[in-house]
Amino acid sequence: MQEIVDQAAEKDTVLTTYFRANETHEAACNLLYQDFPNKFVWVEKKKKWKIRQREFAIGHMYYVHPTSGECFYLCLLLTTVKGAISFEHLHTENGVLYPIFKTACIALGLLEDDNE
Repeated sequence: MQEIVDQAAEKDTVLTTYFRANETHEAACNLLYQDFPNKFVWVEKKKKWKIRQREFAIGHMYYVHPTSGECFYLCLLLTTVKGAISFEHLHTENGVLYPIFKTACIALGLLEDDNE
């Protein structure tokens, strides 16, 4: 089981390479996740983002239902935190690392309480 988890952690995904692009490209740091395809294009064969040469693009994010728990809160943070460089960066606010994405959303004022 641990071997499977380790292999998954090493695999490059669109999201993890988005984090790396924010670290390496100055133009990426001021973009939200949903705005990223306007300036960058995903190269599937290389599993990386490169700077877009053409002017126009339409990007998309997968729909995540609010009852999906942490996946929903992760998507909520991706739509509000610019230049995220890691999952930890997404759930850190004012130097405080929150244990889960939901508490980070509450700290950012994106949610009012558990009932929202």
